[in-house]
Amino acid sequence: MILTIAVTMLVLGVLIFVHELGHFMAAKSVDIEVSRFSIGLGPKMFGVQRGETEYIFSWIPLGGYVKMVGMADEEVTAKLEGGVEPSPSSNSDRDFDAKPIWARAWVLSAGVMMNWLFAVIAFIAIAIGQGVNEPRITSVVEGSPAERAGLRADDLIRRVDGVVVRDPGQVIIGVERSVGEPIEIVVDRGGEKLEFVATPEGIERFNELLGEFGTVGRIGVELGQYTGRASPIEAIVEGWGNATYWTVTIVQFLGDLVTGRSSAREVGGPIMIGEISGAAARAGFWALLGFMAIISINLAVFNLLPIPVLDGGHLMFLGIEAIRGKALSIEQRLRLTTVGMALVVGIMLWAVGNDLIRVFFR
Repeated sequence: MILTIAVTMLVLGVLIFVHELGHFMAAKSVDIEVSRFSIGLGPKMFGVQRGETEYIFSWIPLGGYVKMVGMADEEVTAKLEGGVEPSPSSNSDRDFDAKPIWARAWVLSAGVMMNWLFAVIAFIAIAIGQGVNEPRITSVVEGSPAERAGLRADDLIRRVDGVVVRDPGQVIIGVERSVGEPIEIVVDRGGEKLEFVATPEGIERFNELLGEFGTVGRIGVELGQYTGRASPIEAIVEGWGNATYWTVTIVQFLGDLVTGRSSAREVGGPIMIGEISGAAARAGFWALLGFMAIISINLAVFNLLPIPVLDGGHLMFLGIEAIRGKALSIEQRLRLTTVGMALVVGIMLWAVGNDLIRVFFR
C-alpha cells in the first residue's frame, strides 16, 4: 500500500510538473509575466518566491497550474487554485491577453507538447536500456484464425487493422477489440511484405476495469522476441513510433466511447492509476517508465479536448478569435469556462466512481 501511494504520487507529480513546465517555459519565451507555478490544486502547502514568480506545492495532487498575469477568464478556476484571486491585468505588453494569437497558442499548447515529448524520450530510453520486444509470431495454434489466414511462425507483424504496431501488447489490443470482425494483418516474412485477413474469435476473459467477464478477440498466436538493445537511431524511431501508436489508440478509444463500442465504465481515475503504478513499479523500472509514458500521452490527449477550462478549450477560443477577427467577450468566455469546468468535474467524478465500484464491488 505504501509503495502504491508513493509511486502514484511520483507518477502524477512528474507528469504534472512536465506539463506545467511546458506552459511556464513557453510563457517566459514570449515574455509573459508568471505570478505562480503550482504543483497540485487547492490551498497552498508550502512554497517559495523567486523573482516575480511564486513556486508552490498545493494540497490536492491531481493537477497543477501556471498563473499568468492578464489571463481574463481565470475567475472560474480560482477556487481550484486555492481561492487566490486571478492575477490582474497590469495593462502592459507582458499580459497574456496582450500577446498575439500565435504567442498565446504557443503557450497554451506547450504543456501538451511537453507531455508528448516526455513519452517519446521515455520510449527511447526503454529501447536503449531494456531492448525492443518485436511482435514476431513464435507459434501458431492449429486450426486457429491465424492459421486459416495463412500466418506462420517467424512472421513479424507490422500493422493490425491499419495501425502500425511495435510490440506484442499493441497487437493484442488491436485483436481484442475486433471480435468477429475481419482485420487486415500486415507482416514481414523474410523481407517480403504480405497482407492477410483474419477474423478474431471471441473468448471469455475477466476485465479488471469493469470487474466482470467479457468477450475479447483472439487469433491463436504466441508473440514476442527481444532483439536486444537498440542503437540511438533505432531507439528514436522506436520512441517516436510508440508515442504515435498510443496517441492514435487513445484517440480511437475516445471515439469508441462516443459510438458506444467501448464502455464508459472503462474510464479510470486516480485509484486505477495507483493500482497500475504499483504493479508497474513491482515489475521493474522499465515497466514503470513505460506506464508513465502512456499516462503522459493520456494527459496530452485529454488536455487537447475542446472543453473550455482545458488547454484545448483555450485553443478553441483562439481559433474563434482568429476567424472572427476579435476575441469572445470576457463574459462569454467565463460562461463557457463555467460549463467546461462542470463537465471536467463530472468526468473526474465518473472516473473516481468507476474506481470505487471496481474496488468495492468486483
